[in-house]
Amino acid sequence: MRDMDGRFANSRKILVTLLSGFLILLHVAGLWDTFKSGDLISADIYANIQSLLSVAIIISLLLVILGKKFGLVSMWASITALVLTQYGAHFGFYDAAFTEGRSAFSYLRGFMFPTAITLLYQFPKS
Repeated sequence: MRDMDGRFANSRKILVTLLSGFLILLHVAGLWDTFKSGDLISADIYANIQSLLSVAIIISLLLVILGKKFGLVSMWASITALVLTQYGAHFGFYDAAFTEGRSAFSYLRGFMFPTAITLLYQFPKS
């Protein structure tokens, strides 16, 4: 991560890598489950959009790990798009089973790690 310097730069790099790596593994596991179940080909448009957004999130997080500033922008864009599709399902625009019994605020959890990654990445230089 070229742009990180200053105080605790190595610690911040490690934390960004760990958080990004966890999210990458989470999305790869989701894609793998979709692939193994055979839903990737027979899935509806909503599931295909979700899978495409997961791929975009993985790529953007790899860019963040590599220290590219565009990675942060693409991470936020792809994660926001994913959360918006979840809200679309929650409010009945798409048919999805995962919305049952969930609060509308529960989807905002998707912004916790990106916020931490951004704060660590943008930590003031001293």
